[in-house]
Amino acid sequence: MILASFLSLSVMCVSTNAEEVPKTIKISPLKSQKHETIQTLKKEDTSLSAFEKLIWETDMDLAFERAKKEKKNVMIMVEDVRCKWCKNIKIGALSDPKVQEKLQSYILLKVQRSDKETSRRIKEFNGAIPSFFFMEPDQELYESLVGYFATDDFLHYLTEIEEDN
Repeated sequence: MILASFLSLSVMCVSTNAEEVPKTIKISPLKSQKHETIQTLKKEDTSLSAFEKLIWETDMDLAFERAKKEKKNVMIMVEDVRCKWCKNIKIGALSDPKVQEKLQSYILLKVQRSDKETSRRIKEFNGAIPSFFFMEPDQELYESLVGYFATDDFLHYLTEIEEDN
């Protein structure tokens, strides 16, 4: 069963005898959703390039070596290139300047879920993506987040993690 809902829009139309007649036009929300999707796709290129400005390690050993040298904690993001929620968090929260500023205090490590050798080294990883693990340079886990988060929520979590440690 298809359920359609419509928005009503009142407009004034001029009839053939030059008098204004109010008319109601029904607009399907699908048109609105399609417009938002097109706008999102136009923003994607810009936002993904903002995400790519972050410096991500892809080798776990090198990331933790850097963390020890620079005396920083490590944030691991486990993702998959086909995951729409991973892409959405990159376009959204991880491209936000406030979030990126907070992430400067971490060594960032990006791990593909398909990289079984590396993902198995994260004991708490259960296969759900996107997943974020916050670890000390000695690989001791102190916080984890699983799933997609809106920018404000992700920023809030980063602030809480920062305050707790």
